[in-house]
Amino acid sequence: MSKDSNKLVTLTRKEVLEVLADTKDLRDRDIRKANLIKIDFSNCDLRGTNFSYSNLKDCSFRNADLRGVSLWNANLEGADFTNANLEDADLDYAKLRGAILFHANIRRASLPTELIPREDILASVDTGCRVGTK
Repeated sequence: MSKDSNKLVTLTRKEVLEVLADTKDLRDRDIRKANLIKIDFSNCDLRGTNFSYSNLKDCSFRNADLRGVSLWNANLEGADFTNANLEDADLDYAKLRGAILFHANIRRASLPTELIPREDILASVDTGCRVGTK
């Protein structure tokens, strides 16, 4: 199977961990509906990856490149996005309570403001407090 055809297959938790053991590059991958609790994605290139409906509770995305990523309806409770680049990311309907967005770039990101007030999200970006616990 070619490298490009691999990107069309939805990856499992085991496959994600195998890729992470080899490289920090998960660009343009389909990782929908996966249970990825507590995985360390720090410093990873995740541009264009589809994490829709995935359980990413307590994951670390510190310094990760998440430009254009889909986190639509993902569980991000307790996730750490310190210094992450979330520009153009889709976080609509994502569960962000308890997440940390300290110094994250959220420019043009679709935020779940119907679930969490925008002020709580911005407070986390500015101070590093957990979303929804200010």
